Amino acid sequence: MSSGTMSRQAKKSHSRPLVRTPSHEEAFARLQFLVEHGARLGLLLGESGSGKSTLLETIHQDLRRASCLTALVNIAGLEPEELLWSIAVKLQTPVENHWTLFQLWRALNDRLTELRFLREQAVVLIDDVGLASSDTLLHLYRLAKCDAAGDARLSIILSGTSDAVGRLGRHLLDLVELKIELPAWSIAEAKALIEASAADGRAVRFSAVAVERLHALSGGLPRSILRLAELSRLAASGSAGDLVDAEMVESVCEELAVHSRAG
Repeated sequence: MSSGTMSRQAKKSHSRPLVRTPSHEEAFARLQFLVEHGARLGLLLGESGSGKSTLLETIHQDLRRASCLTALVNIAGLEPEELLWSIAVKLQTPVENHWTLFQLWRALNDRLTELRFLREQAVVLIDDVGLASSDTLLHLYRLAKCDAAGDARLSIILSGTSDAVGRLGRHLLDLVELKIELPAWSIAEAKALIEASAADGRAVRFSAVAVERLHALSGGLPRSILRLAELSRLAASGSAGDLVDAEMVESVCEELAVHSRAG
């Protein structure tokens, strides 16, 4: 894939979050830079619900539209064989379900060598890396180290929460060439997300104070913002109203907390 291909394809059409915040736009651009320059390993960090998975899916779709061979894998709970098999299949490597680690590695190495010979790029996107076992992380490190020829074009992007970084280990972290952190959303960004997420034509408005309270209670995390907003809309509809106030947001949040403790 040529240097400018992905950028041109990205401008045409791709799945995006409901609201494009400056921080997410910057993160997307930096991920593009990593891929286009053939960097080996990038790390995307953020709190749970900050939009990491959405961002990975977005760049995955853009890469596919640019005809780049791409593997998107959620690594949570995967055994090493499952990880290698998933990556191999998505990189169009002929493998069998019953193959051993040795057989999977041999096939994957052969595929990466073939791609290097064809001068084609491969991108592996790994989500929830902090939930991987130590054995699986060891094989992820091996993948990041393999095919180290000067003309190799394998790029790996890892995604996880900031507090899980320590689990990756020094050797894997030492290979990271680019680290990107997604911050919490601002009140203005939360307001735009709430307005954009209205699913029906019935206008249920949020007061300014309600937006501020929702932002505070959600911690500025998009997933929590959307959940609280939708439940608040339902509460307003149930009371035959068309305005969500701060008290209603707090009531919904308290109900969620009660259900969470009960569970």
